[in-house]
Amino acid sequence: MAGQKAEYKAVFHIDRDEISTFELMIANIKNFLADVNDADIAVVANGPAVRIFTKLDEKSEEELNLLHKRGVRFFLCRNALRVHKIDEQDVPKFCEIVPAGITKIVELQRDGYSYIKP
Repeated sequence: MAGQKAEYKAVFHIDRDEISTFELMIANIKNFLADVNDADIAVVANGPAVRIFTKLDEKSEEELNLLHKRGVRFFLCRNALRVHKIDEQDVPKFCEIVPAGITKIVELQRDGYSYIKP
């Protein structure tokens, strides 16, 4: 539903390289999508959390890809990728690289997204 005027808009922020927090975030997103009919969801990863996106097993990557196909957008911070020496080519294709994750969060909140920190 990305790009449409959704009834519910949420940005999920992840900044730690902790699989338990990542799994909680995915569960939160799935529960939210199951509960509401009209949602526009963005995920912003910055700091050490960008590393998670380069360590996904096949099952996790497919799960994220399915969420992406349902309209969930994944934004990764270019600054964090650079700090953690991650080549942009090494992140999944469904991820969008943004110059600064924190700026993306502020932009999304300005546009009416509720901030969620799992």
